[in-house]
Amino acid sequence: MKTVFSVLVFFAAAVICFSDAFGQTYVQEYLPEGAKARIGKGGVYEMAYSPDSTRLAVASTIGIWIYDARTGEDLKLLAEHTESVHSVAFSPDGSTLASGSSDKTIRLWDVHTGEPGATLIGHTGYVYSVAFSPDGKTLVSGSFDKTIRLWDTDTGELKATLIGHTDPVYSVAFSPDGQTLASGGRDELIRVWDVRTGEQLQIFAGHAGYISAVAYAPNGGTLASYGMDGKTYVWDPKTGEFLKTLEREAGDIVSNSRWVYSIAYSPDSTTLACGMHDGTVQLWDVRTGQPKSTLTRHPDTDTTTDAALKTVNQRMRQVTSVVFSPSGDTLAGSSYDGTIRFWDMDTGISRRVVVTGHTARFVRSVMYASHGHILACARVGSMELWEPHTGTLMKTINLDVNRWSCIAYSPDNVTFAYGDYNTVWLLDANIGEHNRTTLSGHTDRITSVDFSPDGSLLASSGSDKTIRLWNVVTGDLRNIFIGHTGKVQQVAFSPTGQTFASTSDDGTIRLWDIHTGDVIKTLDGHAGGVGHIAFSPTGQTLASTNNDGTILIWNINTGEPIKTITPTSDRLSSIVYSPDGSTLASIVDRKNIHLWRVHSGELLQTFTGHVGYISSIAYSPDGRTLTSGSSGGTVLFWEIAP
Repeated sequence: MKTVFSVLVFFAAAVICFSDAFGQTYVQEYLPEGAKARIGKGGVYEMAYSPDSTRLAVASTIGIWIYDARTGEDLKLLAEHTESVHSVAFSPDGSTLASGSSDKTIRLWDVHTGEPGATLIGHTGYVYSVAFSPDGKTLVSGSFDKTIRLWDTDTGELKATLIGHTDPVYSVAFSPDGQTLASGGRDELIRVWDVRTGEQLQIFAGHAGYISAVAYAPNGGTLASYGMDGKTYVWDPKTGEFLKTLEREAGDIVSNSRWVYSIAYSPDSTTLACGMHDGTVQLWDVRTGQPKSTLTRHPDTDTTTDAALKTVNQRMRQVTSVVFSPSGDTLAGSSYDGTIRFWDMDTGISRRVVVTGHTARFVRSVMYASHGHILACARVGSMELWEPHTGTLMKTINLDVNRWSCIAYSPDNVTFAYGDYNTVWLLDANIGEHNRTTLSGHTDRITSVDFSPDGSLLASSGSDKTIRLWNVVTGDLRNIFIGHTGKVQQVAFSPTGQTFASTSDDGTIRLWDIHTGDVIKTLDGHAGGVGHIAFSPTGQTLASTNNDGTILIWNINTGEPIKTITPTSDRLSSIVYSPDGSTLASIVDRKNIHLWRVHSGELLQTFTGHVGYISSIAYSPDGRTLTSGSSGGTVLFWEIAP
């Protein structure tokens, strides 16, 4: 059943993990035009078995993955949706797959060919849940727009809209006889509807948090629900009577091991599976409400004895979705660590088949080491170091970076610096531990950090309108640069290291002398606040973006703009120069990457294909590859035309 992702809160400790095989994560198929490889398969929202138990459909942040349920082999990626896919459901005859997405549409797919069929349009918000009626003639959908809609699966026409929820609807389910359907959502209520008339029949109240999922037992005898209050309830679907709570008697308060994040009924209706926060699946006897057994990962490779580090590892295994095969002999469960595992229900043992490569954590930044042999991929909650040419995951560092706002990689490839509200932390990239020194002094959120070319200095900018210059080795504050009248957005060192540039929402770019703290020049040409800046490799020019829809190229010596590049959109974000300085890459509309010839302003290439917004771009040091990270949790490698 579906789960709504939550942001995990990690302790201020770091765990370093090595991987000798991460093959399925480096994907070289199902790629958008112009891309040559992908890291990651996106986060998992929900899974569904085909009626014959041979296929597993996985709703992810980048599309729908179809796996061979016996071997774990990926068979196809259905990628027509333009945003994350929250829910998938097979028709009872197994011929059609339905999917609901953040792009506000529902798509019907031919299971045999993988070709898209009808697109159902009508919702005005994210579609969180879809389900087929038992006869396959009707599809129900629940949406962020607070409505439930019934669709004719043959014609794609809207049959009815059910209105009653006062907040977004997260889950919908048909009763086994198809006469009623249940829904749950943010208003903390379960509502039961008459499918034929659209009349609301009953309201079940009891959860003290929004309801993530509702599920009918296959025999129709009970209805189960779970919510963000951590509770799993069982109800009589006909009378609305509350029957029981399924809850572990004891749990570790720190790890929230009693919290449930997904539920599924067994085909014979006797067992309810609950995916737990601690990485286990708890099986319950539905009739008695007593626990039957606990399914665990096999083997458990966590050998650390440190309690805090063990808790971090445990949370990475949180089970986000569970589903029984229709044959009842297997249970599949996806975890926050990016794996999908299969348990044999006769023995309770995890099978050897493991699907890898999914991740729930979006990519905030991508950065190359200066020698080009390491790609650093910064996510919420972790830092990954990759060998970019082979796609080998070299190292993962799990640490308390959930709130980090900016990050930089030192030129000597030894240190990461990141801003965590008003403090800069230094992280040793080799051993995955924080340095003893923390850089404190900003009085508001840190917006940007950048190392000097020799790595000895670090500049940080903040919403407190200041820029601070630090000695990286000692942690001493060298200087405070004051002059901007608005929040400082970004700071960037020149290639010589003698000056740096800063941008602000006061509409100016300022060039500073690092020794004296004086403003050398003020560049004023954008309408409104300046966004991102990038020095050319020679340091003679500076590129800048703004919401006025332009990229300006400035002559550093004169302080005058020498070129204006006007994209087709006024939504610009990151810009980077190629290593030879001849081209400039920019993120446009958060969805596209444009490559521009600097000298002429000519648009050379456009890369499109990320699902979710593009958060970061970086050239490889040899200039042959442009790499981009996205909110969908994936990294794409783009081939640069010679």
